[in-house]
Amino acid sequence: MKVPFNWLKEYIEGSITLNEVASSLTMSGLEVSAIEEYNDDKVLDIEVTPNRSDCLSIIGIAREIRAIFGLKLKKPTTKIKEELRDDRFAISIANPELCFRYAGRIIRDLKVAPSPKWLKSRLEKAGIRSINNVVDVTNYVLFEYGHPLHAFDLDFIEGQRIRVGTPETISGKNKEEIVTLDGIKRTVTTDDLLIWDAVKPIAIAGVMGGANTEVTEKTVNIIIESAYFKPESVRKTSKRLGLKTEASYRFERGTDIEALKEALDRAACLIQEIAGGRIYEAIDVYPTKIPKIEIPFNTEKICRFVGINLKDEEILRILELLEIDVEKKDNFYIAKAPTHRQDISIEEDIAEEVTRIYGYDKVPSQLPSLFKFVTENHELAKKRQFFSKFRDYMIGLGYSEAVNFSFMSPDDLDLFELPEEDMRRHYISLMNPLKQEESIMRTMLLSNLLRNTERNTARGIETLKLFEIGKIFIADEKTPLPQEPVHLGIITKKEELKSVFKDDPYDFYALKGLIDGVVRHLKLRNVKYVRSSELFLHPGQSADILINDEKIGFIGVISPTILSKFDFKTKPFICMAELDLDNLFKLTKQELTYKPFSNYPPIKRDTALIVSADFESQKIFDIIDSFGSELIEDVFFFDVYQGKGIPEGSKSIAFRVIYRAFDRTLIAEEVETIHAQLINMLINKTGAVLRA
Repeated sequence: MKVPFNWLKEYIEGSITLNEVASSLTMSGLEVSAIEEYNDDKVLDIEVTPNRSDCLSIIGIAREIRAIFGLKLKKPTTKIKEELRDDRFAISIANPELCFRYAGRIIRDLKVAPSPKWLKSRLEKAGIRSINNVVDVTNYVLFEYGHPLHAFDLDFIEGQRIRVGTPETISGKNKEEIVTLDGIKRTVTTDDLLIWDAVKPIAIAGVMGGANTEVTEKTVNIIIESAYFKPESVRKTSKRLGLKTEASYRFERGTDIEALKEALDRAACLIQEIAGGRIYEAIDVYPTKIPKIEIPFNTEKICRFVGINLKDEEILRILELLEIDVEKKDNFYIAKAPTHRQDISIEEDIAEEVTRIYGYDKVPSQLPSLFKFVTENHELAKKRQFFSKFRDYMIGLGYSEAVNFSFMSPDDLDLFELPEEDMRRHYISLMNPLKQEESIMRTMLLSNLLRNTERNTARGIETLKLFEIGKIFIADEKTPLPQEPVHLGIITKKEELKSVFKDDPYDFYALKGLIDGVVRHLKLRNVKYVRSSELFLHPGQSADILINDEKIGFIGVISPTILSKFDFKTKPFICMAELDLDNLFKLTKQELTYKPFSNYPPIKRDTALIVSADFESQKIFDIIDSFGSELIEDVFFFDVYQGKGIPEGSKSIAFRVIYRAFDRTLIAEEVETIHAQLINMLINKTGAVLRA
């Protein structure tokens, strides 16, 4: 916004220099990007942020200077010496939810002519061309007060009335046409707010007036409009029509609803002074009040938040200079934001206002008092190191790290056939998502990793090994914030290739070996793999991972049914796993106990049992654990076989049991007796057959 310096000084009591003003405004948040020479004046080009609509005026900038330098503000006179009464003209608002207030003032018997030199000069410095004395005054007051005004030729307003409403409300139509002041015919829709007389639309509210009531050199009677339109309504209309004006620029950012009458009176005084005429009483319709904003704040908290030490008196003095009323309560204050400062709504806003007027450059550079170095926050440091080790481990095994947004599509919950009671259906929806495919916070990593695989496959990547470490978000009814556990997602993909072997289960068991390596490294016990309940995994090549009977993840081959819903041109073999790293981190903090190794030799016994094809090998581990012999040191499987020599519908599971005593060398007879008892127990409990 362009601000002539001589014009600005008229509203400040006290001596100020151009350089002081430019520097102070920039340091307080209103950047002076340039200073232009203009004859006997200087013009400041000020960048105003979108939230500071109160500074889109000369008086608004003067308010800032008054607060920064502690000076007094001078406002122009708005007192009208004599007002006449006209009961014939009426104003009504049909859509009070879009037009909160509408005021008008009639002036009769004026003389439209070119503006005086001083008025033309000031408008020219502000970047506005002169039209005539009446229109120039409305533009002058717009720059002076920041509140847009509009003058209608009263003689072209039919029915002695003005109505404010949408086409649907006023005429019952879905659209209307109006020729605006720029001579272009425009079509407005049912949602656009218009200004009407008794018959026709005469202006697009907050954007531009109509050509049918334009003030010209033949005009002798006018009515001046000063209104407050809902910012969102003006913004939508302006954007849809592709029509941006000085008025819409201010209306869509929010004007001061309480100052519109003052701006109206100021314009009436100036018009009478320049163009003559008789002023009539204002007609003010005010159906919708904007609630006053009250913000509780604590001065001690503000000082701690900003990092400065100010007394209460200094904080209250700054707020008084900003025209923010403050009321003292028991141990805190309540600030009442003025109507021209709708951007102030929370305690942090009060802290910002105090700091910028006090001076950002005066705030000492120091670390916040609550700041902790990561090395001092031992719990956080340990967790970060834990995640970092996982990342290094995966990269060392040849995996590439994926980094995805923390969003997913709600359709994925159905795509992966998650049951209704599944906790992953308890999601957080975004209020304003960019697209439907990213409209909820993710509750699983698989969705994004599969799409990463899909995109890489489309670009000719045949084999792929990816992992991601990131948060998922599960809504919790008991707390306002969601649970945010950190998960590890792993996915491997290769094309379906011919193999010399009948089965090629490498990917599944390779991934299981990776997880087993993690378990051994973390020294975790009571780890089990049981048949997975996840419907999106292949039922024959999947498992849930349990530690102490608590599920901490799953592993498996993606079901062909799920893959068919993605855009894979071939039939890839995709295996994936997802682990809850937060749970794993807690388990690693369990106290470990150590015992010395036995110095005596072990005795090993290999056994093969024939069981049904759907038999879970974990049951053999569970039975051996329950056998309770202190001589059993370790058990592991080394072969699973189906084929020649094995009955159809059955499989052979071969395992090795290692026996060792801590205090002596075992003899074969002793081990044979114990092993025979163990095998009999397994056969009796599983119905297995001993394979010769």
